[in-house]
Amino acid sequence: MKGRTRSGARHLALFLAHWAGGHTVSSEELLRRIVKQRADAHQEVLEEHRRLVLKAHRKATKLARIAQEDGGLTPAAKAQLKAARAEAERHTTALRALGEFEVPDLDPGQVRHRRRRIAAARCAVLAAPAAGIATLSVTTTWWAAPAATVLGVLASWTRGPRPFDLTVRPVPADLIAATPLVLLPTPTESAPPMPSTAPVGLVPAPPATPPAPVGADATMEGAEDLVLALSKALGACRVIPRGTRVTLLAAPEVTAERWTAVVRLPDDTGATVDHVVAARKNLGGELGLDRARLHVEQVAGADDKTLRVSGFTVDPFAQPRLCTADMLGGVDVWEQGIPVAFDAFGRLLYLRLRDVSILLGGSSRSGKGAVLRLIIAGCLLDARVRLHLADGKHPGQHRWKGLTDSYIYDPDKRAKQLAKRLESLVAEMGERAGRLAALGVESLAERPDLVGTEGLTLEVVVIDEVSAFTMDPKHGKKITKALIDLAARGLAFGIVLILATQLSTAGVLDRLVTSNVVWRWCMYATGADESNTILGKGMAGRGYSAHLLDPEQRGSGLLLAEGRVSTVRSLWLDGDDMAAVQDMVRALRAKPTDPAPASSQAPVPAPSPAPADEEAVEADWSVLESWLAAPASEAPPAAGAGGEDVRAQALRIIRQAGPDGIKRAAVAQAVGASPTTVGGWLKAWAEQGLIEALGSPPHTRYAAATDERQ
Repeated sequence: MKGRTRSGARHLALFLAHWAGGHTVSSEELLRRIVKQRADAHQEVLEEHRRLVLKAHRKATKLARIAQEDGGLTPAAKAQLKAARAEAERHTTALRALGEFEVPDLDPGQVRHRRRRIAAARCAVLAAPAAGIATLSVTTTWWAAPAATVLGVLASWTRGPRPFDLTVRPVPADLIAATPLVLLPTPTESAPPMPSTAPVGLVPAPPATPPAPVGADATMEGAEDLVLALSKALGACRVIPRGTRVTLLAAPEVTAERWTAVVRLPDDTGATVDHVVAARKNLGGELGLDRARLHVEQVAGADDKTLRVSGFTVDPFAQPRLCTADMLGGVDVWEQGIPVAFDAFGRLLYLRLRDVSILLGGSSRSGKGAVLRLIIAGCLLDARVRLHLADGKHPGQHRWKGLTDSYIYDPDKRAKQLAKRLESLVAEMGERAGRLAALGVESLAERPDLVGTEGLTLEVVVIDEVSAFTMDPKHGKKITKALIDLAARGLAFGIVLILATQLSTAGVLDRLVTSNVVWRWCMYATGADESNTILGKGMAGRGYSAHLLDPEQRGSGLLLAEGRVSTVRSLWLDGDDMAAVQDMVRALRAKPTDPAPASSQAPVPAPSPAPADEEAVEADWSVLESWLAAPASEAPPAAGAGGEDVRAQALRIIRQAGPDGIKRAAVAQAVGASPTTVGGWLKAWAEQGLIEALGSPPHTRYAAATDERQ
């Protein structure tokens, strides 16, 4: 009885001492909690500075708009504007100085101090009942102490000789997820010691004889050296514990320009490809390379611990690469794609407009225009594409004026014109949905043969400097609402968005727009926060930040596509190749404007698509033929010396436009007549039934003869 009680009391005392001393909490958990606390504090400071920057920008924008509308500001308002700009600059500088949070090298004394604080709190919890019992026994309840003693004896006897399992609780999963870069060195005893003379640069060239497979008895010369060098470098960067080794999965590729190794990180370390990417700068230094010459990427189809590491003798993006006119000739934007960039290994990257929209960002002069130039050229060289270009920094894309289906650039009207254009595309999206539903399909991707057919052309909307439109005080909300609808549903019906913006604040584009963008391409950025506005929140913390790129390499950027981030550089299209591409576009999209003889019979255009439950009605061109053959007194008067040839030329232009219509000013300019004369012709032709023959009902834009349509 006494022995059982003493044994139980001893085990209870040991358990309470273990708990009260804070030994149930591991050093790793304490370290992670300290790091998380600092990271949260750092994030709070960043958010506060961002809020103040946005507030100052809004105030400065408001005052600038007032100055533009009123022709100036009062002295007090000028002072407020100057103060707002200074405030915005001050907080922007603070954001750049803070940068991304980096895991600090903590002193072990901080972990011990945190454990002592836990122990003090737990000892206070244990001391409180004892103090209460003693107080009750002295003051009022004399039997409190004897009762507590009896309960202690019973608890000790019940426990008996069974010891407690004095273990350390596991680190919470949410804490590990919040602090992925915190690793404690836990050397593996079985790992061989790392030699101090391990090479840290390029591995030597392979022997002349074919190497044996990795893992065979005869290890290839240089492979073991590379494994040791990578393992030592990753351990020095605290990606994996010191003393552990990576596993080489394939024979390394070694050429005069680079070496490449496919390796797998050791298990039970928590290290992933993202950790290697985040430590790339330090890793390059350990291997004797700079960041630009070290390339790290996850192996496609493999797990998060399998990666390809490559070291280059020179920066693979140092020299630009030209895009020739031949590379764009006969481009198929749906199946083949548009060549837009190349990666570190020289492989071309093609942009296929199949279920793909793009958000392109970067600082001024970072190379966004080069990418847009390639995308626009590729779209214009595919006859199935109708390109709508909105230029927010005219004359940035002025070279394409007259070649696109619509070109919006006038600073006084561009926001209104774009809002109308996008709203018309939203309405057309509903019509396309009905067409596809009648065919039993949900998207064009299911029926590639329908791409480019009547009513199902690819509508590509390119908006350069989107902030000039979305931040417009009058039409910005309409544009944003239309972009949200098109980004969410447009890809299924062949409506593609190409959005480009300089890096500023996250308020340029609504989150409902960016969350539905498939490709995100960020050129050079001045800071990690600016890079995150394009690639997404937290990407810089994972090691993917465009502010680490070389600002002198215009066109270099980080591309987030299909869930993977790649470093690429855009191709360059200019000079003779640009002129040749523009000539190819003109030849492909030119509309004949030569007047046809009055006696020639006009070709019958394709009928407009009729609803599924109605029979298509062919256009009756006999009215047109009778008008052309009518005497001049019965026909609308012609302008100029061309006689009936001028009227025939005007009809030819309008007939080519079809039901979509055309501006009367364009017709007047083409035939050398005044807009008033052309308006009279339109009215007369509407009364004679020619409008219906053209495939458009009466009292439409032909009969109204207005210039509202772009």
